[in-house]
Amino acid sequence: MSPPHHPPPGADSAESIAAATLRLVLIYAAFAALWIVISDELVTLMFSQPALVHLASTLKGWLFVVVTSALLFALVYRLLDQARRAADQQRAAQIAQYRAGQLLDAVANSSSDAIFAKDLDGKYLLLNKETARLIGRTVENAVGHDDQALFPPQQAILLRANDRRVMTENRINTYEETINTADGERTYLATKGPLRDADGSVIGIFGISRDITGRYDDVHALRLQADALRERNEELDRFNRAAVGRELVLIDLKGQVNDLSRQLGRPPPYNLAFTAAEPAPAKDAGGDGVAP
Repeated sequence: MSPPHHPPPGADSAESIAAATLRLVLIYAAFAALWIVISDELVTLMFSQPALVHLASTLKGWLFVVVTSALLFALVYRLLDQARRAADQQRAAQIAQYRAGQLLDAVANSSSDAIFAKDLDGKYLLLNKETARLIGRTVENAVGHDDQALFPPQQAILLRANDRRVMTENRINTYEETINTADGERTYLATKGPLRDADGSVIGIFGISRDITGRYDDVHALRLQADALRERNEELDRFNRAAVGRELVLIDLKGQVNDLSRQLGRPPPYNLAFTAAEPAPAKDAGGDGVAP
């Protein structure tokens, strides 16, 4: 998958620095104004001679420089310390985000499933190494291209239709997709869902596709076996019905022979007692049975 991008410093950080700078300027301006007003009044009240007033004003100015320099140093140092701590926190957050991105990349690139994301136009935003291998391109060469550039037209149309359905319905769906890959024609169970931005707006789709070709072939083979067994059963049923019909005809013929034998005063030659249609014939004096 493509490496994570580090975002620029946020607006909140810039606003906090601007607010701290404004506070520093206001504090300095307030202190300077108060110093000028109060110190001038004190000099006027304490000294009346011009020479002493001039000397006091000079000393007052130097004292102002020293005090305001110390105050400015403290305020600037505090501001810089706050900025340094904010930068350290932001750097730590970026490092944690980078490591999380690296971990996510490691997981995705270690997967045997195809993992990818596309924008609203169907162009790939990112994909893992397995996806790139299956389409026969590098990750860098695949990003920015859509399915029409990577698959045969009919397959690209099917993939795009499924992607659009996910974005239109705004929910996760699962599809069986048969596509041409570097491993030949394969069937995938593709789970796709809407990709959203920070505001919740749909900006594309994400997908995870698992190769189920072997399972699909097994199911197809089982269906063929079931169809063959059904045909065999139907053929056997037809044979059984034919055999039963023939046996019924023979029983009827034997019954007619038995009836004719009785009319001639002879014992019936066939034992049809199992049909419950006539009584079992009596044995003759010699103990011989009747013909079956």
